Amino acid sequence: MRVSEIVGVTALLAGLAGPVVAGGLDCIATERCRTDGGGCAASRLSIELRALGAAKARLWIDRQGPYPARIARSGDITRITLENFGGSHGMDLHADGGFLYRGNGAKEFTGTCEGEL
Repeated sequence: MRVSEIVGVTALLAGLAGPVVAGGLDCIATERCRTDGGGCAASRLSIELRALGAAKARLWIDRQGPYPARIARSGDITRITLENFGGSHGMDLHADGGFLYRGNGAKEFTGTCEGEL
């Protein structure tokens, strides 16, 4: 077996060893606002969200992560809560593709998502 074949087999096996990804969203924020009166500004924050079944997900925020998260659905809103940060970080996804992400230091980001969760 050549080295390239070994690398290919290893990559294939590594991919099969992880959890099955049920779906995903790619989100881009267009605005960042501070809830402590600091004002608003344009944003390009990116959030990648990959479901791991009906109630779990992983998030990458500006390509950092993955962060484990919980999914809860209620009517037209899907709430994603990061398991890190004491549950204070997370996002609300709306049926129209809009989102609100609550992050560090009283920052809230709004924008749109594409894909399915």
